[in-house]
Amino acid sequence: MSVPASAPKTIEQLQTTLRLKTKADAEALVRSGPVADAFLKYINRCLSAGASKQLLPDWKEVDEYLLEKRLLRRVRIVGKTVEEVVTKETVQKPYDLVPHAALFALRIMTFLKSDKGEKYDVIMEESKIMYQADLSFDRCRRITALLGFLVHQSREATKKLNAKRDEQMKKAGFI
Repeated sequence: MSVPASAPKTIEQLQTTLRLKTKADAEALVRSGPVADAFLKYINRCLSAGASKQLLPDWKEVDEYLLEKRLLRRVRIVGKTVEEVVTKETVQKPYDLVPHAALFALRIMTFLKSDKGEKYDVIMEESKIMYQADLSFDRCRRITALLGFLVHQSREATKKLNAKRDEQMKKAGFI
């Protein structure tokens, strides 16, 4: 998965993007169980789908996708949850990153609304909020930034691991 240029690359950039008070808050968020679990599920599904060369979806795409799913008849009338509908679509469309990113966003939204996660859900200044939807847009933008950061960190760790492996293979005489 290619990361958009606007995605935070360092923990300090992530802290600023998410409006967290300290670097320690950003580090704690990244290490928290629900975030790590949601990202592990995301990365496993996307790697198994071979989506490593695709660009991560924009927050607007994810937000529009989630809105579309919330308005579906089977969600509004039949009683299925948005997460159930999106999960099914990730299986049906394994090469489309939007449903995968939306599922990650739903899981993080659930976490941010919990007692343990609410301290990481720093909303925009009240003077900038014109509509209630602005809060939803802002949350989706911050969650996709978090996803971009995690993907970037994962790719960097993989590069380092591959370089170390190649160096060891060279020393052993295999290359």
